[in-house]
Amino acid sequence: WSFVLTREDLPDDVAYRLAKTLHGVEATFRKQLAQACETTASNTVAAAPKPELIHPGVMKYFREIGVVK
Repeated sequence: WSFVLTREDLPDDVAYRLAKTLHGVEATFRKQLAQACETTASNTVAAAPKPELIHPGVMKYFREIGVVK
């Protein structure tokens, strides 16, 4: 598993941009790093013990791309 950890007070817009950037380079990541095959937006949602543990800025992006409702 891959983890991206940030500080608790990370601004929503920064977390949003981080999630968007990581999602945008998923294919490139997978080619360069085997573990990155598991680091996807949908896997992040599925693996989280509770949705509340995912940063609100990241959840906003995930809703926009249809990974969560």
